[in-house]
Amino acid sequence: MMMRYLFHDEFLQNDLLRFIIKYICDQNMEICVNVMFMIFGYDYEQFDYALLPVILDHFPAGTSAKTMVHFAQKIQSGKFRRYDYGRAKNLLIYKSVEPPDYDLANITVPIALFYSDNDWLISTMDIEKLSRILPNVIDMYKVPWPKFNHADFIWAKDAPKLLYERILMIMREKNPNNVTSTK
Repeated sequence: MMMRYLFHDEFLQNDLLRFIIKYICDQNMEICVNVMFMIFGYDYEQFDYALLPVILDHFPAGTSAKTMVHFAQKIQSGKFRRYDYGRAKNLLIYKSVEPPDYDLANITVPIALFYSDNDWLISTMDIEKLSRILPNVIDMYKVPWPKFNHADFIWAKDAPKLLYERILMIMREKNPNNVTSTK
C-alpha cells in the first residue's frame, strides 16, 4: 500500500531518488560503487569507472511494485508460479486458491544459460535446477572470472572476451541465415 500511495505503484522509479543517488555519487564515487557492489557482488577489476555517469543516468531503472511483490512471493514460496493475489482473488482468476506454476517444460526454443559464481541475485544452484527443467538447453556457460557479478554481464571491461564472443558464436550456430560481416 505504501508503494501505491507514495510512489504510484512503482519501485525505485523516481526522479528525486535518481537525483539524490547521482548527487551522492558525484560527491564520493567509491561509496556509490560499493553500494552497487553490495547489490550485485564485488568486482573492482571489471568495473569501468568511466561508465559511472552513463550508469547513473539509468540507475536505478525501477520496476513496478507488483513485480517486486511477485519476486518476493517466489522467494518465500520456493515456487516459480503466477502472481499470488490471495485465496479469494486467486479463485476468481485461476479457479484455484493457489496460483498455478509456470510449466517450463512448454518452452521449446533453444536456450543458452550464462551464469557466474559471484552473482548475488541468482545462485548457481538455481541455474543448475533451471537447466534440468528446461527441455532445450543448448549451452550452460559459467563465466570464467571468479568475481564476475550480476552487473558485469552488461558493464564488465572484459565482457566481450569473457561472455559476448560465446553468445555471438551460439547465435550464429543456431541461425544459419545470419550473415557474418566481412568488414
